[in-house]
Amino acid sequence: MFKYIWLYFKRRPLRILAFILVVALGVGASMILGSIFLSFGETRNRISAVNESWITIQYLSSNGRDSRLDEVIEKTLSETFGFSDAIKVDIAYLSYNLFGSARANFPVYGIRQTDIPRLLRESEMQIARGTVFERDSRDIMVSGSFLKADRLEVGQIYEETLEMSTPGQYSIVASLKGPSIFGLGPAGISSGGGTYGYMIFAREGFLMAVENELKNALVEYMPSITVNGPASSIDRIREQYAGYYTGVFFVNLVVALIFTVGLTMLNSVSLRERRKEYGVMSAVGYTGGSLKVRLLIESSIQATLGWIAGFLAGVWTISVLEKRFFEPAGLFLRNDPVGSFYTLIIPLAVVLLTQFLITGHLKRDLINLLRSASREKGIFRSRFRDIHTGWLRYPVRTGAYTPLFVNVVVFVALIFFFGSLLSGLSDGIRDGGIFFENRTYVRMADGVEFPSDITSSPEVKSFKAGLEKLRIKLLFGTSSVYIPVLSPEDARALLLLNETPATGTLLVSKGLSERLEDAASLGYSKVEVSAVLKGLSGVMVASPLPGGTLLTYDTAGEAEKIRRSLLFSQTEMILDNSTFEKSYKQETQFMKLITEIIIYLQFFVVMVIGVVTVIRTVSARRSEISIRSIIGLKEKETRRMLSAELAVVILSAAAMGCLAGLTVWWIMKSIFFQGVYTSTLVSMPTALRVSLMVLSILVAGFLTVRFFASREDPIAIIER
Repeated sequence: MFKYIWLYFKRRPLRILAFILVVALGVGASMILGSIFLSFGETRNRISAVNESWITIQYLSSNGRDSRLDEVIEKTLSETFGFSDAIKVDIAYLSYNLFGSARANFPVYGIRQTDIPRLLRESEMQIARGTVFERDSRDIMVSGSFLKADRLEVGQIYEETLEMSTPGQYSIVASLKGPSIFGLGPAGISSGGGTYGYMIFAREGFLMAVENELKNALVEYMPSITVNGPASSIDRIREQYAGYYTGVFFVNLVVALIFTVGLTMLNSVSLRERRKEYGVMSAVGYTGGSLKVRLLIESSIQATLGWIAGFLAGVWTISVLEKRFFEPAGLFLRNDPVGSFYTLIIPLAVVLLTQFLITGHLKRDLINLLRSASREKGIFRSRFRDIHTGWLRYPVRTGAYTPLFVNVVVFVALIFFFGSLLSGLSDGIRDGGIFFENRTYVRMADGVEFPSDITSSPEVKSFKAGLEKLRIKLLFGTSSVYIPVLSPEDARALLLLNETPATGTLLVSKGLSERLEDAASLGYSKVEVSAVLKGLSGVMVASPLPGGTLLTYDTAGEAEKIRRSLLFSQTEMILDNSTFEKSYKQETQFMKLITEIIIYLQFFVVMVIGVVTVIRTVSARRSEISIRSIIGLKEKETRRMLSAELAVVILSAAAMGCLAGLTVWWIMKSIFFQGVYTSTLVSMPTALRVSLMVLSILVAGFLTVRFFASREDPIAIIER
């Protein structure tokens, strides 16, 4: 039996290789998607990991430290066995950008400068860049991954806007490197209203015991007082990952279903082609049971090799994705053994379904089994017989180029579809901030004067302005478009108009003029389209409300200077280019990442299929190539013929894929996404990505043709 199995492997190496490759791709895709799903938990895990270095006892207060609660905590600490010492802290919470709207708060501890070395030592962190914070400042030292997640640099100003965090502006003076995610700042970092408490250190080996003892001692004050330490961290991580593992299981189940269906179809074709072989083997004495066992061994060997190859490829791909995509975005992948174990669903399902298929074939009697083997089916067998294109008859009348053609169509369609989808998601956010590229709007708190040093700068012009907000419908949710309210004279000076606009006029860009359904609240009397305004922008001409100032400047660096000048001022709102850039990055980060991963995986599949297709085509046409060589066709002409066939197939498939992707997007937009704002149908990055990848596939195919279409002895090939 094993001799026949070996002969089958020798006779059909390319088909077996394709089967193993598809299994490997399914296993690798499951591992990658599972790791991406677990990345949410891994980032949260690193935020929670800081509680494994010390214990924090904390409470909320809107008026600074609570002396009564401080006294209770200090008395409890003095009676706690294993307690080493404690330092007073106040804690600000900043939001860590995971994906899109997914956020996770991490702590920034307000401490004295003299406590910095100890906290860094206890948490195994170090200062990677920058300097320590100044006393009585808004300086913070934060984990480098946080800076990557929000596209920030040391020396920039970070503005926290979420109410669930600690709103305000912070000056980043250093990045920290290590296993945890947290920040350090001067005492008072929580701005007088926030979280206060103590950071507890214990003797070696007593940290978890001290945490449990403190929880028991302070139980009557909970939940006003909370105790967080290594035990709480472990419970929190275990609870989080229970949900994540359920998600990973369903992700693998869906991927397994998709790839199992494809593999079953591939096996069905193979089994149909082998009916004559099964009929002959039945004629010489093989029973149905022995044939099933043989096929079980064959499919098990292929599935096992595919799983091993997919596992190794998945581990390597995860490491590449982490370094190429996730680490630059401040995120962490997790290659978990549980997630890898779930990928066994794919080979097991394929083996079981293969047994089901062979049972159906072997139900035929011997005569019918041999008869069915001679029937040929396929969409390319009987079509195109009247097309007189010489050498082009071969690629369109056989199935040799079918896998490559179909995959290129799907590949290009996916790129264009996801590119258009991403455009529909992000264009409104990006274009809504065009007005503020060289402008900043500031609204001070009640009773607070606007800093005079900003308006006195010769680089900055200021206008008294109010602000109105419109909502623009996007693919998922809505986006805000901010409309400044200026007096007629200021509106003319700002937009460099020839005439002073009348009060009640709404000046808008061409893009915004088509979406004024929700602008009735502005109370405008007429609308004028201004060529000066771009994207989604507008100016309302009316008497502005007091408290707001619109600043204009020519150099990009002025926005950062203005934010620094307002660092210690009480502001209600600051809008500038960085505000919209941050929102744009948050909303598009996840979609961009998934799109790039899908594109790169599909690109790899098409590259492999292209190379395999060329090898199969050249191998199947050796006799034809030899005859052409005998009648005088040169080797260069043979390579040119095969290369031309390949180019026609790939380029026609790319054109069809482009048309299919854009058509599907247009239909979905017309039916499901009516009123969604998109500035362009095809973005330049999408077109460039398709062009580069189609070119890469062509180059890979041409190189394969050059290598495998070398001249051999024609007579020997024909005899073979």
